Amino acid sequence: MGLRALKKSSSSSNYAVAETSAPITLYSDFCPNPGGQAQFIELSNWGKPETPPHRWSLLLGGIGSGKSFIAAVWCCDRALRNPTHRGMISAGDYGQLARSTLVTLVEVCRAFNVPLEPWRESTEDQAKAIADAQRCYLGHERAFAYVISAHNFLGKKQTGRGLQIDWFWGDEFAYVPEQAFLVIDGRLGREKDKPSGHGILTTSPAGYNYLWRKFGDPERDAKLQNNHKMVNVSSLENVHLSDDYVGSLRSNYDEELYQQEVEGKFINIVQGLVYKHFARTKHTLQGEDAQLLEYDRRLPLMLTFDFNHSPIVALAAQKRGDEIHFCYEWALMDSDIWELAEKIIDWVGDRIPPEIQIFGDATGRARTAASRLSSWDIVFQGLNPLVQHQGYLIKRFADANPHVINRVHSINQLFRKDKIYIHFDNCPKFIKDLEAVTWDDQGINKTSDTSISHLSDAAGYLIHTLYPFKLKLPVKTKERVKGLAS
Repeated sequence: MGLRALKKSSSSSNYAVAETSAPITLYSDFCPNPGGQAQFIELSNWGKPETPPHRWSLLLGGIGSGKSFIAAVWCCDRALRNPTHRGMISAGDYGQLARSTLVTLVEVCRAFNVPLEPWRESTEDQAKAIADAQRCYLGHERAFAYVISAHNFLGKKQTGRGLQIDWFWGDEFAYVPEQAFLVIDGRLGREKDKPSGHGILTTSPAGYNYLWRKFGDPERDAKLQNNHKMVNVSSLENVHLSDDYVGSLRSNYDEELYQQEVEGKFINIVQGLVYKHFARTKHTLQGEDAQLLEYDRRLPLMLTFDFNHSPIVALAAQKRGDEIHFCYEWALMDSDIWELAEKIIDWVGDRIPPEIQIFGDATGRARTAASRLSSWDIVFQGLNPLVQHQGYLIKRFADANPHVINRVHSINQLFRKDKIYIHFDNCPKFIKDLEAVTWDDQGINKTSDTSISHLSDAAGYLIHTLYPFKLKLPVKTKERVKGLAS
């Protein structure tokens, strides 16, 4: 693509910068897919110097529909046409930025010869370098853009406050709290001598949340209708997705989830029971049948935790084939992790498994002023009497928790496929959780009965790690296709 790396260093920067002698081909080579992509390009004034008359444009789309690809193209256009205008690119957290959003931006810039700094040789390393720098420069005139996760606009500190920006791209903002969106909205287009700012959001839907109220509700007030415009794009509009992949989406999702994740529609999937595909008569075993679910010392033991003061909970499970079998639960009131670890050790006894895999709440990594040990430090120290050799306790929890709704979908899809079974006598509170946990306006209802939801949360961490509900996107062909999703 005419790119060659030119290493630069100075006292103020250790950026590696890429120079290109090839012309920028964005306006000659880019062509959106027909349908939602083309409509969004028109809505957001791509290729035009002036700002759209409305303030926000939302591209609501399914998996693989090309949402992020179009947004990255739009960012390049804003930077090239108005290089003195300051932009910002954001997503829910650092990981989303470094591993997804910015990877797409780098791919688009390389595809159309748009200079992008800081430079690294590989796409993934460049995306990480930009995320670490919290800024990037686009085009020959080095248009500036902040790169900041939405979490910086939440809480008391709000380190993102005080910024002034002219354009904005927020990726997967259905999973970002409304507070962050409102703070960013207040940063957009504040300067007197510049046109009013414009922001775009690209996301899969997540039920009837604040994005529905601002962009989708046909009965929203006139001001919202004038300033918040939306285009819907289905995964099926991307002609470059294979028939096998599209077919797998249909077979893996129920009708509601298919409409949300493939057709990109607002669907009320967060109403009523959370684990609606769980059936006691189908997914629990008791009596002689439950012997199939008893702990087997010959198989790896999986332990998953959710950290609360009361109750503090854990579940024991084992994997047989492609099924998850939950064989025991712990739910201790007014207790602590040390006592929970002792209970687990007593239960295992001399039935030592070949290995123990540890799953659970990623927030357990945090330390407090009152303790130099994190929750996970205590788990590993507390279970140390079971350790047979170095590496015996295997860490399987992530650096950050998945979105709640993704974790719930992971559980529901396995219940729908009859891939989860629970020991009725050994896990009564877990079964109660699955039958009682409901949604409210804020997400999972944790206020009506504070004793529930914790065991199902713990199960969700394990299941989402092993069987995340989102399918992998198909591998892209070597030949770049115009309008192809990232």
